[in-house]
Amino acid sequence: MRSVKKLIKLLRYLKPYKKWAVLAPLLIILEVIMDLLLPTIMANIVNNGIGNNDLNYIILNIGLMIILSIIGILGGIGSIYFSALASESATSDIREELFRKINSLSFFNFHKLKTGQLITILTNDAAIIGNVIMMSLRFVFRVPIIMIGSVIMAIIISPKLSLIVLFFIPIIIVAIIIIIKKAFPYFQITQETVDSVNSVVRENLAGIRVVKSFVMEDYEIQKFEQVNEKMKDVMITAMRLLVLAMPLMMLFINLATVFILWHGGKMVIFEDMQIGSIMAFIQYLTNILTTILMASMAIAVTTRSIVSANRINEIFDLTEDVKNPEYPIDKNEIKGKVEFQNVSFAYQAGSGDLVLKDINFSVQAGTKVAILGSTGSGKTTISSLIARFYDPVKGTVLIDDIDIQEYSLETLRKNISVVFQQSSLFSDTIINNIKYGNPGATLEEVERAAKIAQAHEFIIKYPEAYDYKIEQGATNLSGGQKQRLSLARALVMDSPILILDDTTSAIDMKTEMKIRKALKTKLKNKTVFFITQRIATALDSDQIIVLDDGQVSGIGTHETLIKNNAVYKSIYNSQLTKEVV
Repeated sequence: MRSVKKLIKLLRYLKPYKKWAVLAPLLIILEVIMDLLLPTIMANIVNNGIGNNDLNYIILNIGLMIILSIIGILGGIGSIYFSALASESATSDIREELFRKINSLSFFNFHKLKTGQLITILTNDAAIIGNVIMMSLRFVFRVPIIMIGSVIMAIIISPKLSLIVLFFIPIIIVAIIIIIKKAFPYFQITQETVDSVNSVVRENLAGIRVVKSFVMEDYEIQKFEQVNEKMKDVMITAMRLLVLAMPLMMLFINLATVFILWHGGKMVIFEDMQIGSIMAFIQYLTNILTTILMASMAIAVTTRSIVSANRINEIFDLTEDVKNPEYPIDKNEIKGKVEFQNVSFAYQAGSGDLVLKDINFSVQAGTKVAILGSTGSGKTTISSLIARFYDPVKGTVLIDDIDIQEYSLETLRKNISVVFQQSSLFSDTIINNIKYGNPGATLEEVERAAKIAQAHEFIIKYPEAYDYKIEQGATNLSGGQKQRLSLARALVMDSPILILDDTTSAIDMKTEMKIRKALKTKLKNKTVFFITQRIATALDSDQIIVLDDGQVSGIGTHETLIKNNAVYKSIYNSQLTKEVV
């Protein structure tokens, strides 16, 4: 019952399209009324026209049948058109709302979800909901009206023969309920296997270079075959159960027809019934039983859609761990002072082991800071907390002496530019990628950012220069080029705080040195955080924060730390002397 409510909950997306949603069933009613009248007119033609050899009566009623058929066809076409408009529009809104919700989720939420699952929900599950909405608009009135109308018309024609129909109806309904009940569990498994197929395909395409370099094509094909075979087996099992409905229906229709012809034939012989009436009765019988079949198929589709509705609502019901404050501070200008006060943090929504423990430091605006430490020491986590991708489980992060949780997320992130470890560029031109965070940037501003990032030289070598098209996954760029474009994208935002999370790992030392020098001379008023493992990157910084196992081991300049901090000295000695000279 709760699952059905979740499906009904999604029908609210029909509200903006209620005119179309009302027109569709109204036109269906028109079509159904025409369908119900036709067998009776046909019976009159046989009984009165042909029986009395009245050609005018036959022609008149045939004309009436043609007119009613045309009206019914127009009603059916209109119903399909308006139900398609309403359902596709509502489905489009569901997808858009899902996409908006996904983009609003925190990183904690993304840890709970798989990318393949999200893609399936946005495409496959949303499409299933669209289909059930369209089906509902088409069948919600058609099925009961045809069923009730056909039963009434059958009873009017012959109450005795109607008993045969009433005998078969509950048997058919019970059989269909049993089939659908057994098939339902497979629908949940089906959607999960679709997730698995999408995940395997996405992972394979994203890592295609690794696959080919290690000659693992056969392994990947075998892995795909496994999930694909599982999906096929589940679908076949589910459909094997559902397809039983059709032969069962045909069996019952044929049995009922035989009984009706048998008893009806006797009634004709004894002049209790006319041939035309038997023909009409059989038509109404067919209407009743095929309507039950339609209803069973509709129930099967609805049953599958309940699974999809549950998955969609699970996304909508996710709470945003990182929320906007109720009354955010509206600050026109952020200078860039950053302070951590007794900050501790754990992943797994705060329930995991602490990766940061009582972190305390203060960075004045305009300071160039290096956060240095070995892998797993918590460097990237600090950058994520500054940009408020997560909230600490304890303590406070402040910018300009204000708790960052008091800023709106938009205000905060517009004042912080982050360049991540893994460069992500979009399949678009170079200039549009650089302008991504500042669409209004001029070509001059873009070129200035590219020059600081040491990207201008390789960009202008392309015939298209800044209009050069980056392919999907930036496969037509080297790792170092991607990192430099990512840096230029952050620089063009002109934010007071810049976070560079190991963004020069694929760049040679000479180019990195030029970047550091440009950042120091041309971004004097910006607060810059260098998240790094390289001593060379940290040397030019105004302040170095050394992390060790999630704790601050030392804070100071290179000269003070090399004398007083064992962790820093160990890192320094472990790296090549020529790297830091």
